[in-house]
Amino acid sequence: MSNEEYKLSSGKGYSTNETDCSPSPRLPVAVSPRRRVFVLLFTAHCLLFNAGCRQDMQDQPRMKPYRATAFFPNGMSSRPPVPGTVPRGYLRADREFFTGKKSTAGSVAPASGPTATATGTDAVQSVVSYPDDVEEFPLLITADVVKRGRQRYDIFCSACHGLTGNGDGMIVRRGFRRAASFHSNNLRQAPVGHYFDAITNGWGAMPSYAAQIPARDRWAIIAYIRALQLSQQSTQAQTGQPQPSASQAATPTSGGHN
Repeated sequence: MSNEEYKLSSGKGYSTNETDCSPSPRLPVAVSPRRRVFVLLFTAHCLLFNAGCRQDMQDQPRMKPYRATAFFPNGMSSRPPVPGTVPRGYLRADREFFTGKKSTAGSVAPASGPTATATGTDAVQSVVSYPDDVEEFPLLITADVVKRGRQRYDIFCSACHGLTGNGDGMIVRRGFRRAASFHSNNLRQAPVGHYFDAITNGWGAMPSYAAQIPARDRWAIIAYIRALQLSQQSTQAQTGQPQPSASQAATPTSGGHN
């Protein structure tokens, strides 16, 4: 087979010159105008997207607290809440439960409370007036509520009022001012709302415990105080002797145990 016949059969070319290996020139491919527009739009979109992502979080537009600004008419960057805004969990719609005051408090003229006369040798009359305080518990009192009240009482109240409520707690034995006894006549007759008000807002030398004791636990403590009063009242009925009040009991010596 000749060289020309071998080139034709192998498809290496039609040229008779063995050294001629240059490729044949390609024809130009026409680009569609629609495709060109699509490529330009896609490129511009990518450039804009990348430029937007370059704004870091620490450089984002924001208002620093208490810094003046010209954006708002009053020149303050901190905005006040909308009038009537209530924080979550602070609606306090049930006035009797969250304040211990009657729903009609302030609209009824004050009236004198019941007058109690102590039995035995102590002829004491105590006129107590609590016109706005609720007289009944705004929640159902169960054994679990009383147990919870005893636990909270031992933690927050027993240091001053004592474990039995006689006002002879440990800090009183150490020389602090004697606390009120829950078994005195005026506190026996006081409505439950008065106790709630004292725990919430403080009373005399007693500070407010609103931050430490939630509203439900305050009612639980009051329920346990009522249980203490009933227990001591039963003891008095059996012995025939009244429980000494805080003013009658001797003040313990400061600086040590009794």
